[in-house]
Amino acid sequence: MSQTGKVRHVGVKSLAQSPTARKQQSPGPMLLTAAAFHSDISELILCQNEVDLALRNLHTWMKDEPAAKNLITQLDSAFIRKEPFGLVLILSPWNYPLNLSLVPLVGALAAGNCVVLKPSEMSKCTERVLAESCFAVVLGGPEKTGRLLEHAFDYIFFTGSPRVGKIVMTAAAKHLTPVTLELGGK
Repeated sequence: MSQTGKVRHVGVKSLAQSPTARKQQSPGPMLLTAAAFHSDISELILCQNEVDLALRNLHTWMKDEPAAKNLITQLDSAFIRKEPFGLVLILSPWNYPLNLSLVPLVGALAAGNCVVLKPSEMSKCTERVLAESCFAVVLGGPEKTGRLLEHAFDYIFFTGSPRVGKIVMTAAAKHLTPVTLELGGK
């Protein structure tokens, strides 16, 4: 197995660890406050559910799908094969930084892509935790993001404001890169 395959396997495996197990490993007492409960629900549990879904359905998603045949192609084999894009850039916002970083990451890895993750510079703790993981994480502010967008990626997933979304779309258009823009906020 290649080095990339090992990193992907370890990454998905570490993401698949349950929130309860993560809490037991963390030092100090865990106080269940409203904020901690909201964090568990909106960040960790949703990410865990996405990992579980991917692990449960990955074999089915990878199968070729039969395609319709016409009179000319009756004797041929026709199917749809899903292929990864390649190198995917995920730009995530400051609100719900884990959820909006890891959920697209799970989908991109499940599809067989390599991923560069760029969390918001406004969520320093999340940035630091993600940088210590086995994923390629770029740290920095808007100028770093601008330099990152100068490079050619095979796909870009962006969550954030319409103003920044326009910048991302303009940069992607220079390389004819497909983009998913999840716009909201101010």
